[in-house]
Amino acid sequence: MRAHVIENGLVVNTIEVDSLDYMPNLVEATEGGIGWSYSNGVLTAPADTRTDAEIAEDVRAIRGIKLTETDWSALGDVAMTDEMKTYRQALRDVPTQAGFPNTIEWPTSP
Repeated sequence: MRAHVIENGLVVNTIEVDSLDYMPNLVEATEGGIGWSYSNGVLTAPADTRTDAEIAEDVRAIRGIKLTETDWSALGDVAMTDEMKTYRQALRDVPTQAGFPNTIEWPTSP
């Protein structure tokens, strides 16, 4: 099983173990990861300290990957479906969404 190593209330490592009895500072790793806080049996994600500009940059990078994954459909010998055209346009429109960059509704790939 996966287990988090806890030191001073923080997850400092995640390891594979047969039992949590190996070390007194292990908790089962059902969620979370390095840098998460642990207190009273609850794991808490670290605060996101990125600026909106940094978040926007990350979202645009994800959008670029999603567009790249569909570039094959824009090749000259492939007839792009209307669904793919709509999907690709929806990806391009992500930065115009009302909640951008903090709330994104990603379009569904056809």
